[in-house]
Amino acid sequence: MILLKLIGHEYMNEISDIIKLFFGKEVIRLYGNSENDDMNGEYVLIESEIITAENKTFYKSSYCCFTGDKTYDYTLVKEGGLLNSKEVKKALKVSMYKLLSKITDKKLPWGILTGIRPIKIVHQLLGKNMQKDEIVHYLKDEYYVSDDRALLSIKVALAEEKYIRKPDKNQISIYIGIPFCPTRCNYCSFTSNPIDKSKDLVQPYLDALMTEISQVSQYLRNKGVKAQSVYIGGGTPTSISAEDLRKLLGCINEFWHSSEEFTCEAGRPDTITADKLKALKSQGITRLSINPQTMDDETLIRIGRKHDHAQIIESFYLARTLGFDNINMDMILGLPGEGLEEVKNTLNWMARLNPENVTVHTLAIKRASIYNEISPDMGKHCDDMVYETMELTREALEEHGYHPYYLYRQKYMAQNLENIGFCKKDKECIYNIQIMEEKQSIIAFGADSVSKVFFQEEDRLERQHDIKDLKLYIRNIEDQIDKKLELLSKLF
Repeated sequence: MILLKLIGHEYMNEISDIIKLFFGKEVIRLYGNSENDDMNGEYVLIESEIITAENKTFYKSSYCCFTGDKTYDYTLVKEGGLLNSKEVKKALKVSMYKLLSKITDKKLPWGILTGIRPIKIVHQLLGKNMQKDEIVHYLKDEYYVSDDRALLSIKVALAEEKYIRKPDKNQISIYIGIPFCPTRCNYCSFTSNPIDKSKDLVQPYLDALMTEISQVSQYLRNKGVKAQSVYIGGGTPTSISAEDLRKLLGCINEFWHSSEEFTCEAGRPDTITADKLKALKSQGITRLSINPQTMDDETLIRIGRKHDHAQIIESFYLARTLGFDNINMDMILGLPGEGLEEVKNTLNWMARLNPENVTVHTLAIKRASIYNEISPDMGKHCDDMVYETMELTREALEEHGYHPYYLYRQKYMAQNLENIGFCKKDKECIYNIQIMEEKQSIIAFGADSVSKVFFQEEDRLERQHDIKDLKLYIRNIEDQIDKKLELLSKLF
């Protein structure tokens, strides 16, 4: 357990974020709480302090282990007194990062950056006409980002630039959530309900969803709004029947048939049939996602999948036969029990299948996942090799003609790494870029979906959350539609 003592400030969240980079899900409690009275001595005290003296400010971090280890500290000195709150937070984070890096002998690839969207910083710097080498130095000096992650960030930002350069408030993207799966994967933290147990809710849910799509979309079309991309995710959208897919897609196409890109996730091969793929193709799906995560059969069993790698291959070639020429495949690095050989096997299959997109995820054990219920430390046994497998993966994909085009990060990722989307030339997924860089309004439909309306003049977002619980979503659909229309009326 970690006790955190704050002296001269109250930025607990910012300091805790840095501590978690080094110590993961170790419990952090604020020093002085009554909950700490029953401590048994197996804990450390970490202090974060601001001291001002003689026109200087000292940002001091210290670490003391109550099991007898040495006390360490690191102080960052700034001339000229207190900075603004943003700069103060950053100085405190740098001080804590330098201290914990010294104690653990670790230098993290993303330095003090803890946010989901590090590429936003690069876009801001490009907007100031900074050159590549200047950006690398800035990321290293200000955030302690490693050279390779700084260069990767620039490469991704340049790939995204043409899609986000000139935002148009009348051009949006659409997200539609289908919260059903055949079974729940052990690592998954998304909203998904086993379809066999929830079959009585499928039709009422789709009815409510299509009501929401129709009413809100009609409002948007009346305002002259167009969709650049439409993305159907989940869950697993292909969990529902071919007939239900046709009805849903018909509802979407009534309003958004002219979008540049129309993606549907068919992530689980055990949900893919010829009839469903034909329904998707006939209704205009231009991009399909078939997500193996791994091509190792033993790992597929361990993560809770009900199919083997042969079904993945069969589903992929079936989609190709039916005319799908833009397919994404996901893989996850750091899955329990997997090492270099298993990752090499998956990469070899990626090279043979040759999908247009490969999205590489680093395992992150979230609170809502089955793995977290089993053990929050699940997957740590292979944590040490995740960096190596990520480098192997990047090199292999780039060697086969893929380039990175979008990137994001999550809490509790193995070795504090990242998720990266790779694609062949001109096969970037527009939706993935827009949802990450947040320079376009994303209107989302379905349980637990989040609409984000972008106000360009103020460079800010407003969000509207749909209810997570399926029964409550269905029961309160009109209220959720009203809230969405109220938000949209501020922009259109």
